[in-house]
Amino acid sequence: LGHGTFVAGLIASSDHRCVGFAPAASIYAYKVFTKKQVSFTSWFLDAFNHAILRGINVLNLSIGGPDFTDVPFMDKVWELTANGIILISAIGNDGPKFGTLNNPADQMDVIGVGGINVDSKIARFSSRGMTTWELPGGYGRVKPDIVTYGSSVYGSALDGNCRALSGTSVASPVVAGAVAVMLSGIEDKRLWNPAVVKQALVEGATRLPNVATMFEQGAGKMNIVASFQFMRRYSPRIT
Repeated sequence: LGHGTFVAGLIASSDHRCVGFAPAASIYAYKVFTKKQVSFTSWFLDAFNHAILRGINVLNLSIGGPDFTDVPFMDKVWELTANGIILISAIGNDGPKFGTLNNPADQMDVIGVGGINVDSKIARFSSRGMTTWELPGGYGRVKPDIVTYGSSVYGSALDGNCRALSGTSVASPVVAGAVAVMLSGIEDKRLWNPAVVKQALVEGATRLPNVATMFEQGAGKMNIVASFQFMRRYSPRIT
């Protein structure tokens, strides 16, 4: 069972033995890596174009890298969110040093997700802000945006049961699945846009009291109930 299948299961598995967040959601799976972990920008661009064409609502990217000079990739990420696609991405597993964020999670229009342990402490592997090396001129940007469980998270296994994996690649689909659940309860589809959802996640997050800096936890730990309530009473405002 591959990395992508596990991630998809976290979001939308309908198997009662290891159910996902949003089992009624439709999944579009894009294979952009070979078995040897080789990929090309053109493969991502093709996948992103298809996502735009199909009008998907939420796109999870459990990938990342320091390729800040890959202008076509970065521009296409902007195009995704400009088309109303809510983009959620893992910030990377290069912690605990600061300034280790990955792209595209470090971009402003992307919801960058870090990982915490079961005791709500920042996972050692989770990358930290600031945006000091991925984005030219990006020094000082607060990332991650939020954090959630990324250590020993249970998801689909080949034998039909569950298995545990760790990493921000796991934390990111936890948020993606939660966002899918949130949107299912919001009738006004004008609110189904990247800016509103990001603001709801940030405003609803719970600050972790024993974490020293915002470059480790961002706005804090995802709180799906508080974020959903924020969306239900949402009115546009400057933050």
